[in-house]
Order: sequence, then C-alpha cells, then structure tokens
Amino acid sequence: MLSCMDKYFVLKKFLGVEYFEDMVNTVGEEGLSRLNDQLEAVLQIIEKDPEREIKQGRLKDKLKSEFYDTLPEMEWAAHFSNKNLLVVIEPCFPNKGPDLKVVVKNRWIYFEITVRGLSEEKQELNLYSMELSSRIEKIKSGFSIIVDFNESFSKEDLIPLIKTIKKRIADFKEKGILKPVTTYYFSPADSKDWYGFDGINDPEDLYTNPEKYPLSDIIHTAKAEIIFYPRDNLDYTSVSCGGPARIGFGDIDKINSKLHKKQNRQLLKNEPNVIILHDAGIRYTEDALYGKLQETTLKSNKTGEIIDTYLNRDNSGLFRSSTRVSAVVFVGYDRDHEFKKKVFLNPNAKNPLCEEEIKIIRGV
Repeated sequence: MLSCMDKYFVLKKFLGVEYFEDMVNTVGEEGLSRLNDQLEAVLQIIEKDPEREIKQGRLKDKLKSEFYDTLPEMEWAAHFSNKNLLVVIEPCFPNKGPDLKVVVKNRWIYFEITVRGLSEEKQELNLYSMELSSRIEKIKSGFSIIVDFNESFSKEDLIPLIKTIKKRIADFKEKGILKPVTTYYFSPADSKDWYGFDGINDPEDLYTNPEKYPLSDIIHTAKAEIIFYPRDNLDYTSVSCGGPARIGFGDIDKINSKLHKKQNRQLLKNEPNVIILHDAGIRYTEDALYGKLQETTLKSNKTGEIIDTYLNRDNSGLFRSSTRVSAVVFVGYDRDHEFKKKVFLNPNAKNPLCEEEIKIIRGV
C-alpha cells in the first residue's frame, strides 16, 4: 500500500489517505494512474484561477460524492490543457454554468460534459463488467462481445448470463459464424438469438416486412443484450459493457430530456456551446438530436392505394429547435462497435464550429 501511495502522490495528498485507500480497491491500477495524471493537470489549471482555493475544495467534494460523473470533466480539462489551450474550469462559478471554458482557434468555447451513469449505479455496472471480463476474456474465441444491461437485470442474473455467454461462444465457434449475432437474455432458461443482427443497424425491411423478424416485438423485454462480433485479429474474447438503462440514457427520450436540461440550465445564450455526451448509444443519440425515425405512407386521394412508404424523422430532435448548442460530441461505441469521438454539428446553430475547431475538440 505504501508503494502505491507513493506512486500516486497527487491523488493521496489531494483526497486524503483514508479515501485513497478505499479508492485503490475499486478503481484499479490503470484507473489510478490515469486519474493521478489527470488530477495533476487539472490542479495546475486551477492554480492559475483567482478562485483556486474554493474550486479545489469543490473538486475534492465532487470526486468524493460524484466520482464517476466527475472523471469525464477532468479528462476533458486535461485533454485541452495538454494541447496547450487556455482552460477555465467552472467559468461561471459560483452561478450555474458550463463545466469548462476553452480558447479554441482564438475564441472561447463553452463545454458541458455529461455521462451516462450516476455514481452509485455506475459502481454496480463496473462490478458486472469486472466479473464478466475475468470469466470471459481468457476464452480463446476471437469474438468481440458487447453486453448491454437493461433495467430489469439484477445480481442474481449475473452467473446465469455468464453461463449463457460461454455456451453461445462454444456454439458459435462450432458453427463458424462470420457475421454478428445478438443474443437476448430473458431468464436463466430463456435466451434467443438474432443471427446477422449487430444490435444497432436495423434490417432495411424491418418495418415493411416485420414477420421476417419475430424477435423485434419482444426484445425490449430482455434483461440483457449480448452482441457477438467476429474478429479475425483476436485470439481472446474482448468484453465491454453498458447500462443498466435506469442509470442514465437508456432510450431516446431520456437523452433528449437530458440534452434540453443541459442547454437550458447550463449553457450561455450567445456563445458557442458544446455538449459532450458519454456512453449514450449512437443510434439513440442520433434520434435525440435529429428526431425519431418514423414510417410515412403516401396514399392516393382518389383510390386510397399506397403510393410510397418511406422513413423520415419527426420534429422532436434537439437540433430542430435549438440554436444555442453548436455541437454535440458523442463519446462511445459506434455502429461498427469501435470506440469513437464523433462530433454532431447543429445545422441551426447561432455560433457554428469551424473545421479546425472540430479537429482540436476531437483530438485529431
């Protein structure tokens, strides 16, 4: 323990020995190292602030009470600082406002950062993830697996879920599958497979020919969704986890509500504003920004016959009504199950971002 404390001196000194000892048991070696470096960068930023003593105290309190929500704020502050950009943390303090103010290409841009989970439930998710990884990753399967927990999932389901995953790995290896398969876990005795579906990209004829996809009507009742993605370059099993839905952005409406609240309560009216959204799901994010997908049918006024059927978006998206938000940065897994930072630009923004600003924000 002493060597660990010496190694992460900044963390220990800032948070105190007792809290640091508790953190060592939950965060892990890699997390401690990253957090120590980020905290050091953030403290250097605050050191130049006239309100440094108050802000240091607030940061300490937030790390202790809202640990997992505070980490992304520190990560982005360190990210911009390491690029030699001028950063101000909590620029509107003591009033409500954005998390960061950063000079990007000769102008101030304001950033509000939000993460999918709340601290207590995030710890629960981490426990699920650690248990799955310890039991599954050592299997030489060549699969990349994404597990998304739904609200009904409980600790009692964890071991049956692991058994289900192990059985599917053996079955899919024997069958030599080359395309993604999504398995829906309903109970220890009931799991169903959707071959060729990656859990994100709906089949083109899902709405016009729904009888081909009987699972589509019941998958919302599953306790967990497991996506098996074949990878030629893996000799082990890669595991990543998301959810449960109750801890944050489980659906389109929750994301939309969160974005509107952030805009109305935190962002300034006449400045370039960026919302950074962690772990929200790429499909849900797009629908929350641009509007929900809906099926539109055109009929002949004379005969009543269907002329055309097509998909379009309704007017519920944030970008349909907002001019205050310049962009939303999605941080998470895309449709190809690769971790990405993707910038969604608001076509109606009062203060749009330029291409160079986008590159700096994304870290390109």
